[in-house]
Amino acid sequence: MSFTTDVKNELCTIKYEKRCCMRAHLAGLAGFCGAVVRENGEDCFKMRTENAAIARRAYTLMKELFGFKAELSTAGKICAITVGRGAQTVLAELGFASGGIVKFTADPFVVHDDCCKTAFLAGAFLGGGYVKTPKNGYHFEIKTHYRTLSRDLAEIIEEMGFEPKQVMRKSEYVVYMKQSDTISDLLAQMGATDAMLELCNVKILKDVRNNITRKVNCDTANITKAADAAAVQLRAIYKIQAKLGLEALPEPLEQAARLRMENPEANLTELGQMMAPPISKSGVNHRLKKIIHMAEELPDT
Repeated sequence: MSFTTDVKNELCTIKYEKRCCMRAHLAGLAGFCGAVVRENGEDCFKMRTENAAIARRAYTLMKELFGFKAELSTAGKICAITVGRGAQTVLAELGFASGGIVKFTADPFVVHDDCCKTAFLAGAFLGGGYVKTPKNGYHFEIKTHYRTLSRDLAEIIEEMGFEPKQVMRKSEYVVYMKQSDTISDLLAQMGATDAMLELCNVKILKDVRNNITRKVNCDTANITKAADAAAVQLRAIYKIQAKLGLEALPEPLEQAARLRMENPEANLTELGQMMAPPISKSGVNHRLKKIIHMAEELPDT
């Protein structure tokens, strides 16, 4: 299963004790996967989803809140929950209809309290949500065909302390976020604590691996730099040896030259410890630079 499916299945296990939260939750779900359609000469309200757990949740909430059974059907992978007779009552109770006019919004009366806003958000994710598998990156979104509903959802998320972004993608309005910390907090806010922990664990593992990679890259860069410097030093030493002989060098420089030839892979600190008497890394560097300067002054032919 996808991470999105895991989140939705977890949200479907949440039990709301208060009727107001149950209604707000169903309003979020219905608003983001429902539409008014004409069937058999009458207006119906139909919700569609590919997740059987979501279909069962919508069906159960409809029965508990309004006391009647909706029609539950399947066609391929699509589950449909249809309300025929009583559709206007359901739409009005969920805040989508007033005076016979249907408009999909987050009714302030339905999402008045903080607990109801959280329930509405969880329902909205069930209806139109997607979250990327954490190992592949971080992206959370909820989409709908209803512009006003999308705007209202963004405002609710902002009231919770988050900073959602909005975009229109083809014919759909999308509310989204991309920061891993924000997404984990939002999952926790909705009640998907298992999914939040999974995301955090993946993020921790990624951070550790990235830190290791950065260290390896840094070490590799330092090794490459040291190897390049040693190659320059050895070319200078061999040039002096060929032109003058190492005996022509002052004793401190000759010692440094011979130790570098004998230990081409040693770093400056290690060379310094081999000197008699031992000297510092900067002291070794100073001597080798003098050797390079002397070699540069010698003719190439």
